Amino acid sequence: MYISRAEWEQGLAVWWSWGVVSDEDWEHAFNDMRALVVHAVRLPFRCAVLLYLDTDRPDAVRRKQLAELADHPNYNPYIACVTRDPHLRGAQVAMRWVGRHPTYEKNLFDTVDQGIAWLEEKRGTALPALRLMATNVRRIAKQMDAASAGKT
Repeated sequence: MYISRAEWEQGLAVWWSWGVVSDEDWEHAFNDMRALVVHAVRLPFRCAVLLYLDTDRPDAVRRKQLAELADHPNYNPYIACVTRDPHLRGAQVAMRWVGRHPTYEKNLFDTVDQGIAWLEEKRGTALPALRLMATNVRRIAKQMDAASAGKT
């Protein structure tokens, strides 16, 4: 599953991926990456993205699509990637190795709080709106999980 929230005027986004990611979810994620490129050129600072991953590693086709979108010259956010899954952590590191010289800066974290703290450090200011967005997205994800569990 995938949900996201963004406040583009503030250059903030939360991208939350967990469980089974459908084709529709992937298209939503790719559209979020495209939106970041559009909005990034209008901002006097770099966007801050909290990316939460608790899902299977993308297949080769999706990895290629991700790499192509991330290779856009205006794709330059700070990305705090939160995952504790060692396979996903390894995949994130491998993507850095195979990518060309990315214009974005990404770091891996075990917790959402660690990721947001790093984004605040990179932006040089507190990001209370990002913290609120992350809290809301986490709540919605839990509600979606509960609704899915009730259907089985």
